Amino acid sequence: MPIDPQLFAGFLFAAWVLILTPGPDMLFVIGQSLAGGAPRGWAAMFGIVSGALVHVALAASGVAALIAASPALFEALRLVGAAYLIWLGAGALRAAWRGGGVLRPAAPVGAAFRQGFVTNLTNPKVILFFLAFLPQFVDPARGPAWLQMALLGPLVPLMSLPAYGLLIHGAGRAAARLNRHARWLEGVAGLLFLGLGLRLLVPSRG
Repeated sequence: MPIDPQLFAGFLFAAWVLILTPGPDMLFVIGQSLAGGAPRGWAAMFGIVSGALVHVALAASGVAALIAASPALFEALRLVGAAYLIWLGAGALRAAWRGGGVLRPAAPVGAAFRQGFVTNLTNPKVILFFLAFLPQFVDPARGPAWLQMALLGPLVPLMSLPAYGLLIHGAGRAAARLNRHARWLEGVAGLLFLGLGLRLLVPSRG
């Protein structure tokens, strides 16, 4: 067995704690669900999962370590991610300002997937997360570290599906009931995206 059973048990526990802790991905999914119902929420969620899987591959291959070790590249990635979220937030606020009595149709589902993917992929904090989290559950005596990281890493986004599914269901039901106030839901989503972008724009201290 390439993964230590005790380390694996600790990994599962830590992963659930991390998944249930509110963060940017969770807020982004809630915002999409409020703005366009459950279909957009699920699309955003699968976009985030796809982005996370790319991060896992980068961490396992060592590319993420190179990115984290390059201050200029890391800073550029942070600024691009922040700018993208702010752009999404501004677009949602413009849509809310123009008004509209119903929720968006199903057409933006593909866009929600792309937005979730890009926001996760351009978040440098996700790079640091996988670089700091996965190695703690790797036992060098059991085989290549990259193989163990490649096996453990995908479990984090996959385990988040049922937890996020409950949030999407609740936000989607709320959006359906508040269909007449769709412009305000779009505005709430825009504020969430703006807040996430500004939070990413400010460098972490310590």
